[in-house]
Amino acid sequence: MRRLTIKNGLLLFLLLGIGFPLGAQETWNLNECIDYALQNNLDQYDLKLGEEAAKIDQLQSKLNLLPSVSASSSAGLNFGRSVDPSTNDIVNTELFNNSNSLNSSLTLFRGFIQQNQIAYSRFRREAAQWETINNQDDLAFKILMAYYDVTYYNGLIEIAKEQLRLSEINLKKTEALIETGLKARTDLAEIQATYEKEKLNLIQSENKKQEARLRLGQLMNLPAGELTQMQIEAEEPELVSSMLLANDSLFASFVTQSPFVKMAEARLQASAKEAAVIRGQFFPTVQLNASISTGYYETYRDDNGKTIAFKTQLDNNMSQYVGASISIPVFAKNQIRSQYRKAKLAEEQAQIQVDRYRQTVYYELLNNSRELQALFREFVQTGKQVEADDLAFQVAQRKYDEGLIDVIELLAVKNRLGEAQSNRLLASLQWAIKARVVDFYKGVRFWEE
Repeated sequence: MRRLTIKNGLLLFLLLGIGFPLGAQETWNLNECIDYALQNNLDQYDLKLGEEAAKIDQLQSKLNLLPSVSASSSAGLNFGRSVDPSTNDIVNTELFNNSNSLNSSLTLFRGFIQQNQIAYSRFRREAAQWETINNQDDLAFKILMAYYDVTYYNGLIEIAKEQLRLSEINLKKTEALIETGLKARTDLAEIQATYEKEKLNLIQSENKKQEARLRLGQLMNLPAGELTQMQIEAEEPELVSSMLLANDSLFASFVTQSPFVKMAEARLQASAKEAAVIRGQFFPTVQLNASISTGYYETYRDDNGKTIAFKTQLDNNMSQYVGASISIPVFAKNQIRSQYRKAKLAEEQAQIQVDRYRQTVYYELLNNSRELQALFREFVQTGKQVEADDLAFQVAQRKYDEGLIDVIELLAVKNRLGEAQSNRLLASLQWAIKARVVDFYKGVRFWEE
């Protein structure tokens, strides 16, 4: 899963900031939520297990350089007709025998397959490590998204409550003016309809907040019991002032530390070593072999016809062997050549993947930098719009109280103010998030501060 794709989705999800007490614990901040998720998220735990498996593979590839040693021992009791191991004669007598051996082999040369396997497993482990780190980055930004999502809906709830409060005031005013004959009952109906709609907006915002809260709990892998106790308080987003536009030097700096790219590069190096392992099968294999064996046979007797003692036979029957063998591949139905060609194609595909990742990172960096500039302008402009709409509403309220405008005009100005407040909240969250993204490109991992 690509972390930078998450960044592109930030504007759609509107991420959220929260803290919450669990049991006796105080309200959590964003970094505490991320830290808990990194320790308990199931995807992260799964990647850790994969990393451990890659570590085991790397160790085993090194141990494969050691000689192989095996020991065997057998004992048996023959009945009826059998071969006497001491004379190779056919006998019809019950006899007992025992054999023991110790064998060892060491690969002296195998086309550098084992050395390349060590390098292959090392790069696979590095890829697993970078994948874990990349997933940590993904998870941190997902938590940030969920964190600011709750903040967003908390803000919408406050805006909805304020709109509801203004409607209640005008509802009471209109009822009083109707009694004095200064307003028609149609005005009361319009305000009542708006009031009921705003109650619905408040309920919907509260439901959305609960959804966001549950989504955050799922990302953190909170136990069900603690999740039901989660209390969330809105936090104002930290509006940072990193407005520096992205350039090639920033990209070059980020690529050298990006786990997303490093993971692809490690996989590319592993692909090259995998091709080298297959190429090694074209070369001969040279092995050194050694063995030692002995045995005991009940039919081995001395000059007096007495069975020779067990220990004596083990010493007398001892034999040793040292030798070397060479295996030369001649023809294997072109299988090795086909495997090698496919491995080289896989290496080229891995190179394309690295180039694609670099390209993706480059254009996402430029686009996020551009969006940061645009969101800052939106944030400033929405602030001016809220001020203007607030002033316009105050004027419209006085005119309505004095009978200079009808209720439709008042409600239009009031709704415009609520929309402007929502837009400013949205712009502030989007700006804060995008600033985090751009800072990340500069090497700032805010959750580690």
